[in-house]
Amino acid sequence: MKQPSSPHGTQAWLATVRAYNLCEAVVSKRLAEIHLRVGDLEVLATLATRPGLSQRELAARCFITKSGVSMLLSQMEERGLVMRDTDADDARTKRLTLTAAGMALAQQAMKIQAEVVHAMVAGTSEAELATITRVMERVSSQLEALL
Repeated sequence: MKQPSSPHGTQAWLATVRAYNLCEAVVSKRLAEIHLRVGDLEVLATLATRPGLSQRELAARCFITKSGVSMLLSQMEERGLVMRDTDADDARTKRLTLTAAGMALAQQAMKIQAEVVHAMVAGTSEAELATITRVMERVSSQLEALL
């Protein structure tokens, strides 16, 4: 039986959505200064920390559709940020790595993200952060179950 949502549940959901939207707006504004978008950051940061992923693996890690990641990679390749190399074991698979310029831009973008996260949690205790983490992990699990 479905339980009706409580006023506190609705308020918590709205506060979470507002915080997420504000965070994304701040990150977007800061990334625009270095000619990047949030999706670009996800791809660059993922390849900076996990070089050699396939396009399919990258799409799954970044929660981007295969066609969306393909378009992003083509744009990044044109800008000289990403290289696609043929997999030694499977010629159909391309392994993705950042160029030196791509790595430098990834590091700059990840620094921006870290600064925003630091500002976002400033004044929050370790105990509060642990509680937020536990609650959001539980919420994520419950939402994943709905998929």
